[in-house]
Parts: sequence; structure tokens; C-alpha cells
Amino acid sequence: MLTKQKKPKTEGFTLDNCRSMIALMDTDGTGRINLEEFKHLWNKISLWKSIFIRYDKDKSSTISSFEMRNAVADAGFQLNPQLHDIIAMRYASEHLYLDFDSYICCLMRLEGMFRAFKAFDKDGDGIIKLNALEWLQLTLYA
Repeated sequence: MLTKQKKPKTEGFTLDNCRSMIALMDTDGTGRINLEEFKHLWNKISLWKSIFIRYDKDKSSTISSFEMRNAVADAGFQLNPQLHDIIAMRYASEHLYLDFDSYICCLMRLEGMFRAFKAFDKDGDGIIKLNALEWLQLTLYA
């Protein structure tokens, strides 16, 4: 579907990105998503796509790492400058631009990490405690 649309220009998602999407939406741990989970995923991608298009002012199908800071905030993630720098190092090109696939991959990762943190933060104090096995399970499947 995305490759047939004109904005943004994309070759589709990488296999790794698709796996991340499944992991994010797979609420029952089966490694698959059902129709409702897919609908939720599609709605997220559609929302994030509209944000990407809004910041891709020159229609290059890329956004700068500076524009990414605003796009991340518009997507509902409040991050500090150090995390924005990490995002630029991990997801941006050498010229500090992100294509649509990298942008979606980053937002999927953030969504999964925030969701997992909230699940472990039982008392809502912003602090979690994980043993090594829990940490590995959390980070490997995300």
C-alpha cells in the first residue's frame, strides 16, 4: 500500500522494521497479529505518516534530525536533548536526514519502549527494577 502512494516516496518497510511492528502490536506473544492489532498498527502508521509529510516540506521523502525532534514530540513522545542526539546517531544518515522507513522504525521502537516501561512501572513512580532475564526478554523482542 505504501509503495503505491505518492507521499512519502518509499520502497516499503525493511524486514527488520516489519518484525518490529509485529513485536509492538503482538499483545498475546504469538509472533502474529490479528485483525484488530493490525488495524491499530495501521492507524499508528497513518498518524505518523501524516506527521512525517508535514515536516517533509521540500518533498524529498526525508526529514532532518532537527525536524525529527518536532515530529517525535508531535507523535506524543517527550524526550530530552540527549535522547534526540541518540536518535540522530542511530536512525539518521551521515548528513543527518531520516527517510520514512527509519522514521517509522524509530517511532515503533519508542512506542514499544514506553509501553514496556509503563507495564513494569506498577506504582507509577517512574522507576522500574528488572533482573537480567527480564531485561533481555524486553530488549530482544522489541
